[in-house]
Amino acid sequence: MPSSPSTPAPDALRRDDPGLQPVPGEGEGAREAGASVRRMTLVDGLRGFAALAVVLPHAAGLFMFPGAGALSEWMVQVALFGRRGVEVFFALSGFVIAYTLRRIRLSPGGVGNFILRRSMRLDPPYWVALGLFCGFLLLRTVMTGKPADWPSGMQLLTHLLYLQDLAGYGQINVAFWTLCVEFQFYLSFAVLLGLAQALSRRLGRDGVVPGFFAALFVPLLAWPSGLVPVETKAVTQSLLPHAYIFLAGALTWWALEGRLPRGAWYALILLLWGVFLWLPDSSTFAAAATCSLLYVAGRRQRLFSWLSPRPFQYLGRISYSIYLVHLPLCMLFMSIRVRVVEPSDGVALLFLGVVLAASVASAHLLHTWVEAPCVEWARRLKR
Repeated sequence: MPSSPSTPAPDALRRDDPGLQPVPGEGEGAREAGASVRRMTLVDGLRGFAALAVVLPHAAGLFMFPGAGALSEWMVQVALFGRRGVEVFFALSGFVIAYTLRRIRLSPGGVGNFILRRSMRLDPPYWVALGLFCGFLLLRTVMTGKPADWPSGMQLLTHLLYLQDLAGYGQINVAFWTLCVEFQFYLSFAVLLGLAQALSRRLGRDGVVPGFFAALFVPLLAWPSGLVPVETKAVTQSLLPHAYIFLAGALTWWALEGRLPRGAWYALILLLWGVFLWLPDSSTFAAAATCSLLYVAGRRQRLFSWLSPRPFQYLGRISYSIYLVHLPLCMLFMSIRVRVVEPSDGVALLFLGVVLAASVASAHLLHTWVEAPCVEWARRLKR
């Protein structure tokens, strides 16, 4: 059962901690009951790093050319590891959504309200990004003279509903598959949390909710452990192979909140690290490392103070917009580089800097004009 507003904060998150400094900002998870607006600065900072990391693999083509030097070869490996920013996002999503819903009783109407708020928060920037990508396709057609591979009406419709992979239409922008997985998680988690809360009320036991999800977490490790093979792209880009990452984040919050026994969290996170040792994979490592860092920060009362410098917070604030706009910019500047200059390590680094700067600048505009108003609308609906 959700803790009531009068429930004292656990020792790991005491409000009298000097590290809990007010940080202005927008978004879910910003408010504590009866407290001024605060941000989990560590979460926002990690979001910013993850967003920049995800840019790298889509810009890796800058470093792939005949006669590439050692620096370019090394940058390709770094760029490929940047894909793990996706798992960082997933773990943070589970952590923040568990925090956001910590005092909400999810009736069917409550689930609908939650999904509507998520849609108001995420959809308009996503729709704008879809339009921008179609604009990039038009620009590429003008530059190259080659016909554009325009999306069909059904492909656009399924994109608007986050169903493109489940319906088999594929991605207009390959980066958008993670948004489909995120939305599948929001819906599944809210429904299951509502059912677990109802069971908790029926049994009169508060530990049912975290216990239910802890029991669900263990069999989901069959995917990262290799016991269940992921054979098709449709399965890879669905929720199931990634669900353990979201739940690891949620369980980490419940452990810090005191609803999941500390020993149980240690057992689960050690099991996750054990899966990584059994079948080393950077995805599992990113998930386990992110949750471990969040837990350590919470126990040391630093969730609201680590990564608090303004540059980190700024990147975190626009991280969703960075994720939305970066791919067509990567493709555009890779195309320009091929046409205007001979490739070299130095040129590749220069163009990577341009890509990152353009992504941040474009994300700033998208956040200011579209995303920030949507955040406020979603917040008003919550009230």
